[in-house]
Amino acid sequence: MKSALDCIPCFVAQALNVARLASDDPQLHERALRAALRRASEADLAQSPVLVGRSIHRAVRDLTGQADPYLTIKQESNRLALALLPVWRQRLLAAQNPRLAAVKLAIAANVIDFGIKGDLTAAQIPAALEDSFAAPLEGNVDEFFAEAEGAREILFLADNAGELVFDRLLLEVLPREKITVAVKGGPAINDAMRADAVAAGLDGWVAVTDTGSDGAGIVLEACSPQFQQRFARADMIIAKGQANFESLDGCAQDIFFLFKVKCPVVARHIGHAVGSLVLHHYVPELAGRAAAPPPAGAKELDSSEENKIERKDEIMTPMGDGTGPLSQGPLGKGMGPCGGGQRRGRGGGRGQGGHGRGQGLGRGRGFGRGRGQGGFAQSNLPAPNDQNENKPQQGKESGYATGRSNWSDVPGTNDRS
Repeated sequence: MKSALDCIPCFVAQALNVARLASDDPQLHERALRAALRRASEADLAQSPVLVGRSIHRAVRDLTGQADPYLTIKQESNRLALALLPVWRQRLLAAQNPRLAAVKLAIAANVIDFGIKGDLTAAQIPAALEDSFAAPLEGNVDEFFAEAEGAREILFLADNAGELVFDRLLLEVLPREKITVAVKGGPAINDAMRADAVAAGLDGWVAVTDTGSDGAGIVLEACSPQFQQRFARADMIIAKGQANFESLDGCAQDIFFLFKVKCPVVARHIGHAVGSLVLHHYVPELAGRAAAPPPAGAKELDSSEENKIERKDEIMTPMGDGTGPLSQGPLGKGMGPCGGGQRRGRGGGRGQGGHGRGQGLGRGRGFGRGRGQGGFAQSNLPAPNDQNENKPQQGKESGYATGRSNWSDVPGTNDRS
């Protein structure tokens, strides 16, 4: 997505907000504002708003000497969200359709955004969340959960601190043994970092990684090689927040965007009104696009090796016949350019990937020859001849929730919340 002239006032306002958070000195505020105006006047509007905003935010941080101006705000957002979490958990469990309600809440919580709404206060968040949750959802929830059940590896791109606490309720109704949550590798407005994932109770409960970058959104060339590899091989990507949409819209990767529309520029681009809760499935046209090579020297890591954490969830048990869970067939290793790396396609049943669509029951995604890979959800599962292969590992749940078992019996997604 390209920037627009209407983005310029937003860039400048954000710069002033950062300066005021970092210092009480009016002279510093003026210097920061002038620096932002200079950069905004020279900005290449063919770039995404995320790229232009990142340059301005870094300049202001350098000028103020504050590496993480939003640190206190993020910590307070986490505390407030954790205090609200039990009430919202009960509301979702009592909803006619808990899974639909969980999707809506995860998107509604995207209102906890101090970049676009710099005057938001912690005291305003409960009411803002209620108002946001009341908005209708634009998108196909049935398709979203069907894709999640059929996926082998899901990458969940987190957005803001505080918001990530409510994302936990969505993760509980998804097959979390397949999921890796990605947070920012450095300060980026009030975006969640590893400390926020720990505060939300995610670290050790689900795989957590970081982008290796301190910018809002996802600019792949600025991310670590390890993250690029994980992004490329995920066969389902869930991207939270408007900045992720701005930076990844048009990317040659199949992505579900979950965000609240917050500005007229994005509203015009996506075709939904400001304030809408959007579940947008972006399916790229890969035909004819050249594949980018994987990052030089990058090692393809599995989630347990990359994150160095002890899994505390129940690991998915293989079916025992080599086809793996959910009747997934061999993987077609396809070419999926999006700033570098390859992505894995998937062919259902006994599909071999093919050149476009796999043979068999499911959709094949990606180009190239299918290579049989078994059918395991993750590489640390026991071998088929292991006598313990059908014994899921039991772990102690964290104190924030009781896991997916809370959501084991939910109605279909055609019901209303």
